[in-house]
Amino acid sequence: MATPKLQFVVNCLEPGLHVYRVTLHITDLPAGKHHLTLPVWTPGAYEIQDFARHLFQIDASLNETPLELAHTAKNVWEFDTYDTATVIVRYQVYAYELGVDTSHLDQTHAYWNGAQLFFLVDDYKDLPIEVVIEAPPEWHVSTGLERLEDHPYRFRAANYDLLIDSPVEVGTHRRLTFTVDNVPHEVAIWGHGNEDTTRLLNDIEAIVRTQRELFGGLPYAHYTFILHLSDRRGGGLEHLNSTTCSVHRFSFRPWKEYRRVLELIAHEFFHLWNVKRIHPEMLGPFDYNREVYTHLLWAMEGFTDYYAYLSLRRAGLFTLKDYCGGLAERMQRYEQLPGRFVQSLGESSFDTWIKLYKPDADSPNRTISYYLKGDLVGTCLDLEIRQRTENRASLDDVLRRLYDRYGQHGVGFPESVYQDTVEEVAQSSFEEFFQSYIWGTDPVPFDHYLAYAGLLLERRYKNPDGDENEAPPSWPWLGIATGNVKGQDLVVEHVYVNGPARDRINPGDRVLALNGFEIPSNDELGRRLRLDYHSGDTVEVTVVRRGELKTVTVVLEDAPPNDYRIVANPDAPPSARQLFETWLKASWDDAASLSAK
Repeated sequence: MATPKLQFVVNCLEPGLHVYRVTLHITDLPAGKHHLTLPVWTPGAYEIQDFARHLFQIDASLNETPLELAHTAKNVWEFDTYDTATVIVRYQVYAYELGVDTSHLDQTHAYWNGAQLFFLVDDYKDLPIEVVIEAPPEWHVSTGLERLEDHPYRFRAANYDLLIDSPVEVGTHRRLTFTVDNVPHEVAIWGHGNEDTTRLLNDIEAIVRTQRELFGGLPYAHYTFILHLSDRRGGGLEHLNSTTCSVHRFSFRPWKEYRRVLELIAHEFFHLWNVKRIHPEMLGPFDYNREVYTHLLWAMEGFTDYYAYLSLRRAGLFTLKDYCGGLAERMQRYEQLPGRFVQSLGESSFDTWIKLYKPDADSPNRTISYYLKGDLVGTCLDLEIRQRTENRASLDDVLRRLYDRYGQHGVGFPESVYQDTVEEVAQSSFEEFFQSYIWGTDPVPFDHYLAYAGLLLERRYKNPDGDENEAPPSWPWLGIATGNVKGQDLVVEHVYVNGPARDRINPGDRVLALNGFEIPSNDELGRRLRLDYHSGDTVEVTVVRRGELKTVTVVLEDAPPNDYRIVANPDAPPSARQLFETWLKASWDDAASLSAK
């Protein structure tokens, strides 16, 4: 029996219509009932997106004769053949959603994720697939797919998983290149802003070189960074030998903005090891037809965040103050979320399909992000391993061991293996650590772990007058988060269960006044509270609730500290100073900069 051959032709010759015209050629298809299945999600974006909603005008022919297609499920079409045949399927896909996990087509470019465009034919996941692109003659292509015979518009995926895992950018975008270990890397930039491409290219190369040192090499023949510069921030999405990152066009200056760009790129690049190769069994090969559940996203995403920040420090792109300042900010965010006492990291990972990407007004009170807490737990786990082994081992060794045993062989591991590997590296039990901070909701004692590296965590309040040398003892607090809707109405977004307004003010209330005086903005509300009131004061808050004017009384309480800083402990023992130096690749003498204003 002949093996079927698969080819997709993607036509983007009328980009102003925002519609891809796709033709699927299937040759040597055996007789029988066949299925065309479009994915409902894309790996790395844990959200059911039902891509078939964008598909329309689908028809098919068999040996040039019209073939009946039956639409049997939201993302499945069926047809029958009675002999070995050539089947051609034509369909159109609307693509005008600019995101890293969606597809976009306009007059300037074509960008797609394979999950939105390409059918899985029956169960032929292991067959090679050819992709032919029909585009305006001045457009060029950037992708992780293998180019066929140096043809500008013909590509090949070794299997369906690689096809889905290889986004494609087509247009007049800029293409920058560099090599590491004789491996070519391309940076494809769509859009313009305030970027310094020379600096950006050098910084990306530094990230690649630093992260490769952890694993001892690069596991690909070529790598493509796709950068979208627009008026929105869209995050990033990892792939086996490429990534797409969406950033605001003017986020390359000042440094506090540009550092976020580098953090995003470092995160997505580190994923090529951690999640694309090092992953639990259920995260590859994928079931594209339904949710895929794991309790380990804190390690896949949170630890990737940790190593993104750490690699920027190791590469010299972050100063000590950059790194420790960012770590302190994240510790502050974590300690201000009541949800840390409600949802564990394991639960947060498992529930990502219904909670992380679908937040509501009460989410801060009952959920915790596996990105945020996972990063912080990864920090503490690394420090604990270093402390127990007298700085002879670290979380680096855990990742290397998982990569050597599983990642390099293209297989996933049972979830229990993660803790087992930590204990193997540290040669001691981590049962209490995992039960407390990963499977449980015990508060993470940052002070305890930072002390291993000779560091202290200061929790203070910002001085409303701007004098950093004279911090106030506390700030008064209503216990609500507000935002200006459409730049006008001040609306309550969250009411914290540990705040004084927890049973007085509701999400969605429109705030009008404080003690009879108008409050036009979030900044004005905070300023009035800080300067004119104290904890224990009773205030009247006037709101509009579902069209009805209401005035409620609230007794102010102390707000959580809002100025966290990590500083060096001048009394740190030599062992802590040595751990600090190996962890952050800096001398202890440089730690004094952490205390500088």
